[in-house]
Amino acid sequence: MPPQPIFSFTIPSVHDGTKLDCRLFYPSSLRDPSQPGPSWTGHVAIVAHPYAPLGGCFDDPIVDVIAGTLTLLGYMVATFNFRGAAPSTGRTSWTSRPEQADYVSVVGFLAYYAHHLYDSSPTTRCMSPQHLSTMLLAGYSYGALVMMNLPSLDAMLAYFATPAIHTAEADIRLRALHLAKAQSFYSISPGSPRRSQGVRFGGDEVSPERRRDGPVSDFHREERVRESVRHLLARAKLVYRKSIHWSSHDEADDELHQCLDKIEGDFKFQSAYLAVSPPVGLMAPISYIFPIQPPIALLGKKVQAHHR
Repeated sequence: MPPQPIFSFTIPSVHDGTKLDCRLFYPSSLRDPSQPGPSWTGHVAIVAHPYAPLGGCFDDPIVDVIAGTLTLLGYMVATFNFRGAAPSTGRTSWTSRPEQADYVSVVGFLAYYAHHLYDSSPTTRCMSPQHLSTMLLAGYSYGALVMMNLPSLDAMLAYFATPAIHTAEADIRLRALHLAKAQSFYSISPGSPRRSQGVRFGGDEVSPERRRDGPVSDFHREERVRESVRHLLARAKLVYRKSIHWSSHDEADDELHQCLDKIEGDFKFQSAYLAVSPPVGLMAPISYIFPIQPPIALLGKKVQAHHR
């Protein structure tokens, strides 16, 4: 049986703001912390799906198997629909650069969501400062091909370090904070939906009385998230500086922008890569797992410890 997501949500793509549908899966240590066993150690993973025009989406059974296996290994796992894969908006590109941006968007969300959730957990706060969590970037078929063409983890996270306000990068950071706070609240509330079926954000974080009145539309969910993001932005510490974002092709403007400041804390990741049946001619279908040091010829980049 495929794993049940803890919740579903949407984020904008850093390429052009296209709305991407995403899901988040928790390991048992987060889904039900009252159960005996080791605490979550901050490991996270992203799994990308096959080619959308051929029916690929985050409902793919192989994607489910990969996500389920990783949660059993203690990973928090995000899956998402590339642009053009129902129900995400947009259309599949010919170059895969927009899809790379879609993947980068999920990387930024998951890094900051995990940071806020990790920081709020009493068990993880007691862990050694030398502890280094892993971010595993994975993909199946076309998803593996997109993953193999991503920039380094340092380069991807740099887009979110001090993003200009009202950009997709800033919106993703604020959504991650909002959803982490909402999940932390649910986890300590009686009858937490964490132990039931997945919750839909943005955002089904509505009162039980309202839920009894009937389902909340996707429009109202999105509006509630937007409202929360506006409130968080109003309270956020802002700085004036030059800013880079994906759509500017890595070139910083000479103009100073109002930007979110770097977050406090020192939550670090080491990167790892998993390519399942990448479409590389005679090499498919083969699975590759690159824990720390993948072959440079295949990925074209060196893997090392990364941090924000």
